[in-house]
Amino acid sequence: MIKRKQIGPVTQFLMGRVIDGSLIRAMACYYVDGLLIDSGTVHVSCELADAFSALPIHTLVNTHHHEDHIGNNSWFQKHCKLGPALAHPLAVPIIEKTSPLIQPLAEYRLRTWGDPPASSAQAIGQEIITENYRFKVLETPGHTPDHISLLESERGWLFAGDLYFGEKVIEIHRDEDPDLMLNSLMKLLRYDFEYLFCSSGKVLPGNARRAIVAKIAFWEEQRELVRYLYQQGLAAEEIRDRLYGPESSLYQKCEEELGKIHLVRAFLKGYTKDGQL
Repeated sequence: MIKRKQIGPVTQFLMGRVIDGSLIRAMACYYVDGLLIDSGTVHVSCELADAFSALPIHTLVNTHHHEDHIGNNSWFQKHCKLGPALAHPLAVPIIEKTSPLIQPLAEYRLRTWGDPPASSAQAIGQEIITENYRFKVLETPGHTPDHISLLESERGWLFAGDLYFGEKVIEIHRDEDPDLMLNSLMKLLRYDFEYLFCSSGKVLPGNARRAIVAKIAFWEEQRELVRYLYQQGLAAEEIRDRLYGPESSLYQKCEEELGKIHLVRAFLKGYTKDGQL
């Protein structure tokens, strides 16, 4: 399923697979002035021609290598005569499927987003220039090491991929690094912006910087609480249960890749009970 929504000059395409009548773990691509930011899940490839037929696409950017962000690269390259997708240098061999580090996707990821075909990619530069806009490329690792965000400072637009997601996030993927994400979020505050466009489909108008500040404050508070309880002798699982309760049903559905325990363990990584890192 693809749902289209207009936010000023920016077009959002919320897309995902429908299972039992529900749109499952949808993600959002954004189009503006010939630029497509992410290409979505391969499961909707049969709907792309209708959804994008009236839009001239000149440039494709991938915010990171995850399958729901690169799934239709090859379709757009073939049908819109696009060149290589632009991405962080670390993402390029993964998108092209030439990296020896690529691991088979978990079954739930195959079912939800599908296995993207290999596509052409190249390292992105410091900015993207379209006919009417200029986007600064910001390295914002943490969700993945290759994560980038795009900032159009004149219009106050920040396209942040999966960096923000929400304020009070207590479930993360096993391989996410919340300390790196905090650094990236603080980096964003060096810049002026009013609108935050998220790959989850959230669009925060007007209060975007306040939302970033609130997320930073929440995670910094949680990190201190986790480390305090660890110093009191609690194990990671006990800390999770004390602060957040047991894992949700999603933990098992996602084959334990997404869970509260991963946030706790990430905040304790390299931390000792005498309070040293």
